[in-house]
Amino acid sequence: MDVKIVEELSKMLAERKVVTEEEVRRKAIRCALKVLGSELVDADIGLIEDVACSLIDCPISLKSLHFSEKVKIGDISFYHLHTEKPEREDFEEAYEEYLNSKAYFDSLEAMQKTTDRFFEGYEARGNYMRVYSRDNKSYYVFYSTISDVYEDVEEHLRMVGQVDGEYVVVVPTEKELNPFLKFFKRYSEDAKRAELKIWVVNPDAQTIDPFIGYPRDFRLLKGFKNPKAAALVSTYWRVDVRELD
Repeated sequence: MDVKIVEELSKMLAERKVVTEEEVRRKAIRCALKVLGSELVDADIGLIEDVACSLIDCPISLKSLHFSEKVKIGDISFYHLHTEKPEREDFEEAYEEYLNSKAYFDSLEAMQKTTDRFFEGYEARGNYMRVYSRDNKSYYVFYSTISDVYEDVEEHLRMVGQVDGEYVVVVPTEKELNPFLKFFKRYSEDAKRAELKIWVVNPDAQTIDPFIGYPRDFRLLKGFKNPKAAALVSTYWRVDVRELD
């Protein structure tokens, strides 16, 4: 199964000349979801490291990209294809992705701790995706960023129908509202119709609020910092997103 994830990741990075390990790992998680679906819950914790290693150190597929050449700039290690001569803009793009990836991994533990507390009393299982179960109710929780959810929205909509329970994507807060407005404008209605839930964690405060969708277990509502957040977003942002047309 690692090979399929590696090949999917190679497709995702096909246009890239320079990457960092952080970017490769973040995108490997996204590709693992696409390949494994709900089975990602039971994936070994070392899966993503193995996939990342295959693109940088030890290819396990002939269809795998191999970013074999290392360039260290400050404290950041960049990797590029042996067959390519990267330009400045390639490193700039890789650096931007590095910052996005570092922010994601810096917030991942806080997101996991917050959902563990939110689902207190539920049995928890999984690493890259967690399933919380109680009284025949199950919540499958995947951790991402709102920008990545925008790119992977079709996959997340598919996951709603695949899991045996409710499907939630948890994302961290952003410095600006634009990524959330962009998603709301383009995909909020699709998400609501499919019952895709997207909740937002403040990694510093370790609080959680609904962005789109509520849990069917209404006992969970008390775990949100602002239980009415999704309704307020739907009411007030509708005006804002129309102004972006």
